[in-house]
Amino acid sequence: MMRMSSQVEYGLRAMLDIALNGSDGPVQAGDIHRRQGIDEHFISQILLMLRRAGLIESLRGRQGGHRLARPASLITVLEIIEALEGSDEARERPGQANVIEVAVVRDAWNEARDRVRCYFRDVTLADLCERRNALSTSSYMI
Repeated sequence: MMRMSSQVEYGLRAMLDIALNGSDGPVQAGDIHRRQGIDEHFISQILLMLRRAGLIESLRGRQGGHRLARPASLITVLEIIEALEGSDEARERPGQANVIEVAVVRDAWNEARDRVRCYFRDVTLADLCERRNALSTSSYMI
């Protein structure tokens, strides 16, 4: 039904990688590329979008890289999605609103979209880190 774009998936994975590996210092794009298997050029574009949205900071130099701009508990999945794809309101198409069938379908779609947005507004990057850690510990139990 609804699909997550590659850009959003890779952006979420990159943010998760930075959150999980950033305690030792800035995380370099090449390291994200290797750990996540994301094309180096694509990850650079995604990181630029995340930086422009104020979700990460970039540090230059030999020991440079990327770090979260604020704690993972204060970054929502919705913010990451909107940083990479824009808000749904920006993509709304006008026209044919006077046709009742169009209005009914749009209302139903908007209601579903609003529910998804509310869910992602409540899920933080810290929540994703906790889920990842829980999965990694449970998958190694024998």
